[in-house]
Amino acid sequence: MPTEYKRKGSVCRGEWSEQDLQQAIEAVQEGRVGVREAVRSFGVPYTTLRRRLRSGNHRKLPLGPLSTLGQEIEVKLVNHIKKLQKFGFSPSRTTVRSMAFELAQKLNLPHKFNIERRMAGYPWLESFLRRNKDLAVRKSEGMSAARCLNMNREVVASYFNLLENTLIEYNLINKPARIYNVEETGLQMNNKPGFVIAQRGSKNSAVTSAEKGETISVITSCNTEGSFIPPTCIFKGKNQKPEFADGMPPGS
Repeated sequence: MPTEYKRKGSVCRGEWSEQDLQQAIEAVQEGRVGVREAVRSFGVPYTTLRRRLRSGNHRKLPLGPLSTLGQEIEVKLVNHIKKLQKFGFSPSRTTVRSMAFELAQKLNLPHKFNIERRMAGYPWLESFLRRNKDLAVRKSEGMSAARCLNMNREVVASYFNLLENTLIEYNLINKPARIYNVEETGLQMNNKPGFVIAQRGSKNSAVTSAEKGETISVITSCNTEGSFIPPTCIFKGKNQKPEFADGMPPGS
């Protein structure tokens, strides 16, 4: 884990905003107030305001050393990661570390990345994620190659053309109350044992309705306005029992 410095004591630095700095500089340059009056009015330190008036830099940078790639390059890297995710190729943590190393090498940026492994370290990655709050480490979901191959431009275009023709044929355009989506899913009947406190190394069992349980099929349907049809549940058995309907909506 990277070291994140937290200031101790009552000394406060950098509590002014970039907007405060811009307003203070504009007020001084327009002659409305002097430098010391702008310091008192906008809360920007005196030396900072004098230095920014000479340089013309209105941006507020974080305290301490800057990131290895720089803010502009990091923004491009974040956008590239989002683009890869959009097309279904979200990079792993190792891939992002390698991307950072390659960027630093091609742009001739001074860095302390691992040259032998050709990748940035985990401290850099943690700091990179902390600086860019819209990125996070997520668990990816598996998708078969056959399913990916079936999703191409021609297949998607054909589906939406068929959907449009169907809506026109049955006069369903702008009638969301008449468009329903039907979904089928399976549910396990047995209850799942929870965590217990017991002797270390021992094997513990909890009583359930069944070890593997029976699966029931549930068919639900909802239209685009949010109204739903009472669900249909398919149980294993020959006779319908009244307790099957306990707690279910009327008409199920």
